[in-house]
Amino acid sequence: MPLQGFVLLLLGIVLAVYAGIALAIWVRLRGTRVVTCPETQTLAAVKVDIGHAAATAVREKADLKVAACSRWPGRLGCDELCLAQIAASPGGTRARTMARRFFEGKRCAICQRLIDPPGATTLQPGLMNPVSHEAMTWDDVPAQNLPDAFATRRPICSNCTLAESFRQRFYDRVTDRAPRPGSPPPH
Repeated sequence: MPLQGFVLLLLGIVLAVYAGIALAIWVRLRGTRVVTCPETQTLAAVKVDIGHAAATAVREKADLKVAACSRWPGRLGCDELCLAQIAASPGGTRARTMARRFFEGKRCAICQRLIDPPGATTLQPGLMNPVSHEAMTWDDVPAQNLPDAFATRRPICSNCTLAESFRQRFYDRVTDRAPRPGSPPPH
């Protein structure tokens, strides 16, 4: 093998390793995170600067920076001490992980069916206000408000979320009828 071919092969291997590291960082740090702001002791929704983390990870350890925060612009330029929470528990602070944990093993407050966990390509389960019966998908709730919403609202499956949302938007076009005798239950 000529020297040129060896150098190209070596360069390809190094680039593949760097691409693998960048992909691993992207998978680990993508998405909105819910953290407790160390300065205000309130919940905040944070997004990590994945490009910066991936670029610094190839040297040794990824350097985390905040790309967006629900406390900005009022707290822009803070010390970003909340990043320690993300570094300590990358998966535990992710909003989707919190939703999966919340819906796991729960039954729909309307139809009583077991709720499927939230997925990236499926209809999302929702939350229903027990007083007003207002329904919304879990991902329509601002991330920093998710813990409160999970504590005060009732879980509903994706089908009932869709039906209740339609009922709220187009109340004048919905007619509720008693099921016909012998017909299967709805859904």
